[in-house]
Amino acid sequence: MLQAVDTMQILIVDDDVAIRRILAAMLQKWDFDVIQANDGEEAWQLLQHQPVSFILSDWMMPQLNGIELCRRLRAAGLPYYIYFILLTGKDQSDDLIMALEAGADDFLTKPVNAKELRVRIKAGERVLHLEKALLAKNQALQQANRELAASQQRIQRDLQAAASIQQHLLPGSPQTGLPVGLAWAFLPAEELAGDIFNFYPLDERHLGFYLIDVSGHGVPAAMLSVHLARILSPESRPDSLVRLPKNPLHTKQHTASMGFFNLGRQKRTGPAIRMESFRSPVEVVTRLNGNFQADDRNMMYFTMIYGIIDTRSGQGSLCQAGHPYPLLCRSDGSIESLGEGGFPVGLVAEADYEAVDFQLRPGDRLLLYSDGVTECVSPENLPFGTDRLGQSLCDARQSSLQDAMEQIKNALVAWSPRSSGKISFSDDVSLLAIELSAES
Repeated sequence: MLQAVDTMQILIVDDDVAIRRILAAMLQKWDFDVIQANDGEEAWQLLQHQPVSFILSDWMMPQLNGIELCRRLRAAGLPYYIYFILLTGKDQSDDLIMALEAGADDFLTKPVNAKELRVRIKAGERVLHLEKALLAKNQALQQANRELAASQQRIQRDLQAAASIQQHLLPGSPQTGLPVGLAWAFLPAEELAGDIFNFYPLDERHLGFYLIDVSGHGVPAAMLSVHLARILSPESRPDSLVRLPKNPLHTKQHTASMGFFNLGRQKRTGPAIRMESFRSPVEVVTRLNGNFQADDRNMMYFTMIYGIIDTRSGQGSLCQAGHPYPLLCRSDGSIESLGEGGFPVGLVAEADYEAVDFQLRPGDRLLLYSDGVTECVSPENLPFGTDRLGQSLCDARQSSLQDAMEQIKNALVAWSPRSSGKISFSDDVSLLAIELSAES
């Protein structure tokens, strides 16, 4: 069954009734739908209520002539195209130029030849078909752009919500109830970060702390960092990696048999810390490594420092898993580097991790940081480096701990390049500093 084809309407505009009738007879013979107007003003009013895509208009008419009608149509910004053929007795080149400059598509001299008119209309139909196809494509593109913009807005809202969740997992206050000062700085490279850090009291005298840098950026790294923050929570749960399970096997006698934080080979720089109801740093990192092994489907891994400090004695122990060496700034301004590296978590299934013991005295400051700090490059492509970080820590030792972190952060901001007036970090920047209170 043949589908009905829409008949194109053609508006004839001429103040000569006889010419209108002749043109109408030709067009109707060719199966066009014809509308007539006596002059340009009548045609303009008609077009306000009845869209027409093809006009045959005389040039010379009272009130509004063909040239002015064409100019008015082109200036109206209509949502569809009107093909405009100007009919006139003029045949000078200057007249042709004037007609085309006014926006006319074609030009026919009177008296109109039927065959020539038919050819010109066919040419106009091809143009209108192309315009219609282009309009449809543009509308489809606009719709796709609207859908893309809506999708981007949803993604942006989701990213902002995820960033808010991640931000809430970071420390909210330096107050822990323990005699210890804490300060930090966090400058994510993107809206979602792969760095995460925290600290918490494990009992009335011990403070647990960690800083983790997940490989990569964006949503996958952020999701893993959020998950790690959850499982490193100090809450007493059966699946806690931090707390020892509460069962008869973990009595004081069992704790004593476990001795000190001695799971794995140890590098000791001071007295050991006795273990109470929480796991040693080495055991925590070892368990994490057993649970998070990268494979062909998931190449995510992370570096970290996990440590515990006795805030009364200043004795501490930490485990380094492929993470930058913590810096210990003594009260006399000397800088010590702790640890020997270790394997990142998730790369080697049977990695053997070491305990690093240290002694923190009042006035000493321990600094943990991500490699986004030392690898922060200047516009000249020079890294900030460990030596410059240690010197910045030393230079700020007379300031409060929080002011010291602000000074280091400002130094990194000043060191970093800018893009469109904004600071541009290639990696997340995380700093966590610990200092015993004077009365400890």
